[in-house]
Amino acid sequence: MSRAERKARRQEEREAKQRQKEEEQRLREEEKARELAERAAAKKREAAERAERKAAKKRGGRRARREEKKARRVEERLAKERQKDEERRLREEEKARELAERAERKAAKRRGGRRARREERKALRVEERLAKERQKDEERLRREEEKDRELAERAAAKEREAAERAERKATRAGRRRRARKSARAESESRQDEPERLDHDVVARIRQYGVTASPAEPDERRNAEPAPQPPLTTDPNEPRDAE
Repeated sequence: MSRAERKARRQEEREAKQRQKEEEQRLREEEKARELAERAAAKKREAAERAERKAAKKRGGRRARREEKKARRVEERLAKERQKDEERRLREEEKARELAERAERKAAKRRGGRRARREERKALRVEERLAKERQKDEERLRREEEKDRELAERAAAKEREAAERAERKATRAGRRRRARKSARAESESRQDEPERLDHDVVARIRQYGVTASPAEPDERRNAEPAPQPPLTTDPNEPRDAE
């Protein structure tokens, strides 16, 4: 789009907006003028009504108001009477319709007789049979649903029991593994520790420098007499036995 075309388009848009504004202003002025005219007409009507009331007061006064009230009461009484007549007519029509229906039923009974009653009983039996079949179908469906629910509950219970057994089995296996590991660790720790000697054996080793095998201390302690303690007296002192 060239510059001249854009300029012309903007000029057209401005003119369209200006025309729209002028149209809106004209509509507002017309609306305002119409409102003023309506107000003036309303004022004229009010003035005319006031003048009419004043004239009526001058002409009739209380008598005119009594006549108006009387006429209004007469109109209300006539309206009530018309309403009562309409209600009475509706009741008579309803009663006539009921009488006609009753007569029609009697005529139908006369025309149909036993055959109609047989047909009615047959239709009643068919309806009862269908109702029983529906009831049986509902009971069968309810039993099947109950059976499916019981099977589902049993399957769920079996799954829970299997899961519990697997969990207990895993727990026992874990305990056994931990016990075996603990025993193995304890055995390894005992093997790694040096074997302790008895106190007597240690004392004998310290006194005589004798080494004993780990299996001999108890046997030697039971077989050999305890060593005499070393003499602490002076050898130059005279002995009591001499």
